[in-house]
Amino acid sequence: MSDGEAPLPNMIPGEGNLIAPVELRELRRVYDQFCNLSDKLKITDLLYPAQKRVALLKSPEMADEDEVKLNMEINELECDIEKWEHELDVIKRRPVQVIRASDVAAALKKLGKKTSKKEVLEMIWEVDENLDEVIDWDEFCLNFQRNVHDNSGLEPANFYNLVQFMIYDANDNGYVSIDETMNMLYARYGRDLMEEKISYLFGSAKGQKVTEEGKEGGEIDFTAYIEAVEKTQLKMFHESELGRTILAKGKRKVDPNLAKTRAKKGH
Repeated sequence: MSDGEAPLPNMIPGEGNLIAPVELRELRRVYDQFCNLSDKLKITDLLYPAQKRVALLKSPEMADEDEVKLNMEINELECDIEKWEHELDVIKRRPVQVIRASDVAAALKKLGKKTSKKEVLEMIWEVDENLDEVIDWDEFCLNFQRNVHDNSGLEPANFYNLVQFMIYDANDNGYVSIDETMNMLYARYGRDLMEEKISYLFGSAKGQKVTEEGKEGGEIDFTAYIEAVEKTQLKMFHESELGRTILAKGKRKVDPNLAKTRAKKGH
């Protein structure tokens, strides 16, 4: 735990349900990753290619190249790397660590999701209990806990779905795999429900056989993940007391997003 970092809570104040310790650890990891992300990415977009280039220049396959030129390039790159690593460390040590709209937009762009400024601000609004247009640690945890224990399908979940994907994507490659989700789902649901959730996310919801190899079977991207979880949330809403009442009365189909907005205002 870094200096000034809030301790991991056993439960969120004012809420009655616990979050499993493994989930809290992963939640902290993603929060730290998310804070000031847009600023971090401006640096890592330069840093990571430079690090790969240095590794290549030092590899045996470059042994026949001009040693003087190699060393000059390596020295220049290592100076840049040192500077960028320092800049990254300064960002990570900022006294105020919160998630801003620019960070949400950066996370979505990194995952290949085109999102308007309005949509990003709506995602912030789902979580922003303090109405200060940023998301702090307490708000981050509270939103996660409410969604984990939501049985109605009404809890605003766009930001939560992004966070959950980032939690599952432990190696930060833009995909979630069966192996990455298994521990989290087991801690939350137990073995039987874990297997059901895995089947739904990784193929059987689309009539496909679940496999453990390749992007088509064992891995899904953010778009496919969102499609799966939104279907689950809609099904949950239809099976809720309100959903059953509406269906029983034969009323017009309710927009779940409108219902979620009403639920948010009721908090």
